[in-house]
Amino acid sequence: MTDFLLLTCGMVGLWLGSETLIKAAMSLADRYRVSDAMFGMLVLAIGTDLPELFVAFDASFRSLAGEDLSGIVIGSAIGSSIGQFALVFGVAGFIGYSSMDRKFLPRNALFLVGSIAAVFLFAYDGVISRFEGLILIACYTSYFGVIILRRAEVPDSEEEIMRMPAWRAWVVLATGLVLLLVAAELTVVYATSFAERVGLSNIAVSAIVIGMGSSLPELSVSFVALLKKRGGLSVGNLVGSNVLDTLLVPGVAAVISPLVVPAAILYVDLPILLVATILVLIFLYVTGRGVRAPEASVLLVLYIGYVLVRLGGPGS
Repeated sequence: MTDFLLLTCGMVGLWLGSETLIKAAMSLADRYRVSDAMFGMLVLAIGTDLPELFVAFDASFRSLAGEDLSGIVIGSAIGSSIGQFALVFGVAGFIGYSSMDRKFLPRNALFLVGSIAAVFLFAYDGVISRFEGLILIACYTSYFGVIILRRAEVPDSEEEIMRMPAWRAWVVLATGLVLLLVAAELTVVYATSFAERVGLSNIAVSAIVIGMGSSLPELSVSFVALLKKRGGLSVGNLVGSNVLDTLLVPGVAAVISPLVVPAAILYVDLPILLVATILVLIFLYVTGRGVRAPEASVLLVLYIGYVLVRLGGPGS
């Protein structure tokens, strides 16, 4: 029970740290008057994905000391990606996402589907090496560069998202980072312990518990964005987060310590992530409907099926 409570504290810390960080990041980004798309894909995506990055750093350095925590790293990264597209779009979709401009479909499909394919190919032999990790980081860097080069300023007439003095924003940013570091340590240590106690693998606990918990920042951001009629901010956040989770998180982890990838990730998690990704791309860019209640229901059913498979299926 103590392990579960401390794991819960770690998860709450990840969420609070992300929320604190996002508030500061929003205030600082607003000073540069960037577009919703760039703001969501870069600032919010990086801010909300810091938990996964901190978990990857922490678990990878612990792996260097002799523990095999690869399941924690890859499970939380892929599980979070599935949570963001199937769970967050599924829940927030009942508020409603409008369809997006089709001209962005090729770019987003390239990086979203391409990142899944890259992880599958590199992990097919069971290990993502340091060199392959560097390639994943390079792919994310190219994505970052494409978004930066295509940036657009927000019109002067648009209201600010957040108002906070610059000095205060930096203090809040630092506070969020410290909170995330402490929470990541708690999460890695007690997720492993809890997994052993209840008989689940590291992958199952990471994919479900950590993956779902680390999707909470994206879920809260999506609700706020949709209620303020700024769905593009939410879509940018979720798309940017998934590209980061599938490229940068395993890439950084593999560079620190070669990442051992269980077969279950290849044949369960990545295919489900691919299905969720294709569905979201079709709903947002092809059908012209966006994500409404029917589409959201499909995504939620997919996520529930994933959780059930993870609880009792292969690798669990």
